[in-house]
Amino acid sequence: MKSILKKIFIDNWQRKILAIIIAIITWFFINNSLTVTKSIPNVSIKVRNISKDKTVAGMQPDGTLAQDITITITGNQKFISLLQPADLEINIDVKDITHDFTTTISKHHLVSKNPNINIERTIKTIKPLDISIQMSKLVKERIPIQVTKPIGEPPKGYQFLDIWPYQLYITVKGAEEIIKDLKTKGIQLTFNFDDISKKELDIIKGNKKRGKNDIINFFVPTMWKKVNISNISPYPLEIDDPNAKALRLDFIKKDLIPLGVSVPITLYFPQSSLETLNPNKITLQTNEYIKKIDGIYMLTLPLYARGVNDAFIELVKDRLNVVILVEPKKENLDWNLQGIVTIELEKDFINKTLTEESEEQAKLMERQVKEKYLSYLFRSFMHSCRLWLSPDKKLKLYITLKDDKIHIIPNE
Repeated sequence: MKSILKKIFIDNWQRKILAIIIAIITWFFINNSLTVTKSIPNVSIKVRNISKDKTVAGMQPDGTLAQDITITITGNQKFISLLQPADLEINIDVKDITHDFTTTISKHHLVSKNPNINIERTIKTIKPLDISIQMSKLVKERIPIQVTKPIGEPPKGYQFLDIWPYQLYITVKGAEEIIKDLKTKGIQLTFNFDDISKKELDIIKGNKKRGKNDIINFFVPTMWKKVNISNISPYPLEIDDPNAKALRLDFIKKDLIPLGVSVPITLYFPQSSLETLNPNKITLQTNEYIKKIDGIYMLTLPLYARGVNDAFIELVKDRLNVVILVEPKKENLDWNLQGIVTIELEKDFINKTLTEESEEQAKLMERQVKEKYLSYLFRSFMHSCRLWLSPDKKLKLYITLKDDKIHIIPNE
């Protein structure tokens, strides 16, 4: 056994070591001389030295284009087999070029983004490929942003009122055709109620010094005031509109506010049917819910309002009116709750709210903007105000016309 091992490892050991060295050197040279061809998809394209008044549609701030390409390269097997799309980039110099052009991609356009890869040593050739670049005028415009109703459900116990302001603007720069399209279509910004907790609204409500039915203003955090415009920037863009400072979601507790008054009822007769339906022929039938008081028909049920605040109800409760539309051949007549001559009430609502707000609240929004917001809020209240009989029962009136008498039965 010893003689066998001696013969293998000891006899002529100098020649054997030399043979091993020669074999290693041969393997090294062969391995590094082998070439392969490989297609690499999704290789990014970047332009440089572009004129200050020019751009390419979809180009990112760093010059990277929206499009990418597949390149076919030939080179050293060892390195080529390891190459990934993120390791390479096509660089195109557009200095002094102001018009559309086509260029043929070759090896000198190829740039390594991986410091461990030497293009000159590892890549021999790249299959020629034509790329068309369309130059566009670089423009700067204000793009409208429509702030839409949030998705999801408001925190438990709270009712969503509205958003203010519902329109903002963002200033962006980009290719003329993209900016034009953005300006025409606008951008939507939509929040999610799931991102607002009941605890947050409870804290805001707890800091209020006014009535229990006061409005809870949730001012949108700065980090939310961003929009995604993928063909302008790969990152969300911050809204630069000064009015974005006042961006808020308004909530109110789902508490009922007692109306405390009876509501007048009036009949409206369309001119087209006055010959057969008019005040001389049609009258309201009184019952335990509908009474005639001082010549005026009144809905005398105990009624409540929801989704508005105390200040609003205190101002408008004496100007609310149930209007019934009297139409022929209609089994159930339609009705609506209306405010009567509310222009002055709107001014009173604005003045009352501004007078009662704290110094801290006054600093949150410029007075002119605040007045515009309160005007919008009053009209929103007026539009959405509904009457309730109890926390889970909205007022419904079943109104019929029979034998020239209008009969009203509420859903008690």
